[in-house]
Amino acid sequence: MKQVIHLLTLTALSIAGLSIFSLNAFAQSPDGLFHCDFESDTWWSEWAVKQRDPHTDTVESDPSRKFEPHNGKALRIRVDEDGHYGVSLEFQFKKRTGSEPEEIFFRYYIRFADDWKPERGGKLPGIGGTYGRAGWGGRPVNGQDGWSARGLFDGQKDSHTPVGFYCYHADMKGKYGDNWVWDRGGFDGLENNRWYCIEQQARLNTPGKNDGVLRAWVDDRLVFEKSDVRMRDVDNLKIETVWLNLYYGGTWTAKSDYHVYIDDVAISKTRIGMTDQ
Repeated sequence: MKQVIHLLTLTALSIAGLSIFSLNAFAQSPDGLFHCDFESDTWWSEWAVKQRDPHTDTVESDPSRKFEPHNGKALRIRVDEDGHYGVSLEFQFKKRTGSEPEEIFFRYYIRFADDWKPERGGKLPGIGGTYGRAGWGGRPVNGQDGWSARGLFDGQKDSHTPVGFYCYHADMKGKYGDNWVWDRGGFDGLENNRWYCIEQQARLNTPGKNDGVLRAWVDDRLVFEKSDVRMRDVDNLKIETVWLNLYYGGTWTAKSDYHVYIDDVAISKTRIGMTDQ
């Protein structure tokens, strides 16, 4: 009887989508470096900050914006009308793990709220090594001072928000990073009011060579791959941070209040994949 009850319990957990096996496996894996599910009342401390940003809170219910939970609480981020800023949190590898890697996988779940209607683009979470010197905000890089590959979103088209990498790299020509939209296999972006699993891979190039790799998966579907990126010319540039960022713009601002939900952030040395399979 105990075996039957145990089996029924495991089946119920699986059907409920709680992904207990995947999360436990990730927590126990030596490759898993960080996981944040926003269930804690002091979730911001997991990002090594002292207080919650007023543009953020956690929710289990938000019916006016057609929110449905992915797995318990989610982080809700607000971009104010006429504003840019949503959130900027960093997982700093040197401080958290004692060293900086040359390859990393970063996964998060994202849901654009019902009020998400961007006319122009901005920044989403990604990976970088700016070192406070170069690689963001119109600070071009030269292969020796920094690099970054944040996510990007573009203006909504046909009910889809195009997404991609916004990359500051050593071969960039202008003042600002290059927009590399994820469109492999006809992928056309993200719709409002549904959860997507985003996973990014960054593998740094051999210094001075065009062999760096950026890949992206959406719901475990490969939607972008570029294997000739030159992020650096010197070996002391590494992967400094995973950057949980939401920023509207450019110089342009949001036409109204916009909301985005994020959940189940994970960082690993190897592929992570979806937690609810």
